[in-house]
Amino acid sequence: LYIYNKEKENNLLPDSVKNKLTDMVTIASSIIDFWPDILGFNNKKSYLVLFQNNTQLRPGGGFIGSYAILNLDKGKIANFKIYNVLDADQQLKGHVEPPFPIRRHLPSANWYLRDSNFNIDFTKGAVSSAVFLNLEVRQSVDGIIALDSSFIKNLLSVTGPITVSDY
Repeated sequence: LYIYNKEKENNLLPDSVKNKLTDMVTIASSIIDFWPDILGFNNKKSYLVLFQNNTQLRPGGGFIGSYAILNLDKGKIANFKIYNVLDADQQLKGHVEPPFPIRRHLPSANWYLRDSNFNIDFTKGAVSSAVFLNLEVRQSVDGIIALDSSFIKNLLSVTGPITVSDY
């Protein structure tokens, strides 16, 4: 934030960069007091990262095809592992009755992590996702992050191509 503000002050940032970063900088600045806690400086933190396919619409952002567990310790990534959501869903013991919209539109006799974001209110969907993660794989988390296909595409437009050695 310091470098951004200094560069902006000296008129060294192109308008295209300023336009793209203004909202992000505003949000980052408004939560700066919480960063030490969010980034695990006070205690280790564990986050559920939902990878949502927004071409398969769901009220909460898109079909959850995979998820990751992100562990942060003192501002560093201690662990980041991606999982197939169907592997977790197969571990659900018992029956969870799906809300009426899921039974009507999907239709599904059971409710799983993959459709836990079936609520237009992200905070409610995030709570459901955390509950399902705990029910299915016995993992509790401190927070939930959702990323959709458009976010990843936009991120790659900034970073450029990323090579994955296994593929």
